[in-house]
Amino acid sequence: MQEQDLAIIILAAGKGSRMQTSLAKVLIPIAEKPILEYVLDVAEKLHPARTIVVVGHQADQVQEIFSKRDLEFVLQKEQLGTGHAARQTEQALNDFKGNVLVLCGDMPLIKTETLERLLLQHKEVAAKCSVLTLKSKAKHDFGRIIRDVDGSILKIVEHRDASAQEKIVDEFNSGVYCFDKGLFLKDLCCLGDDNVQKEYYLTDTLEYAMKNGYPVASVQTEDTDEIFGINSPEDLKRAEKLLEN
Repeated sequence: MQEQDLAIIILAAGKGSRMQTSLAKVLIPIAEKPILEYVLDVAEKLHPARTIVVVGHQADQVQEIFSKRDLEFVLQKEQLGTGHAARQTEQALNDFKGNVLVLCGDMPLIKTETLERLLLQHKEVAAKCSVLTLKSKAKHDFGRIIRDVDGSILKIVEHRDASAQEKIVDEFNSGVYCFDKGLFLKDLCCLGDDNVQKEYYLTDTLEYAMKNGYPVASVQTEDTDEIFGINSPEDLKRAEKLLEN
């Protein structure tokens, strides 16, 4: 049954400059399937009312390959960060009411069960914003989840912008979020680019939500593999091995 109050956004505009190929990153095959296809298969199992894919690099090719699926495509003309990519969906979501789940198009191992758990808790605690986090003692170059003494989330700090103290934190951002649509669009309008990359980070939406009194929740996983994004040929080889198992 279709979930009328759920829209899914998949961020798939990246070029993948480290992948040593001219193909858009989400079109690179793993076990003969494009990376994006794995994410779309997981999204489909959640039965969203709408699935919106943000495309950029080789947009026409991405749209053509997935033209037979029930998808909406929006174009990110300039690569100005994840927040900017998400903002391109504003017009498409204008008449939608409900929750918006944001996924990364380069995470082929994300599990349907984990996303179902995130959506369930988001509804149960009446959160306006929820984030999937990774608890891990291993070193990662992911953003850090910064919490208050009471355990509530204060903000997410990107690895490049984190202080030495913040880099000690062992809870990481997955890049997967669920928002109330109204807060989502408000958040996106308030993003700035005051960071090392000079990009609009989607991560900054959580700090906006907290500072403005909106309830923010989180669901934790300890499975590094499922939030693993493909960013290099080495990552591709690792993903191929993991998908074989």
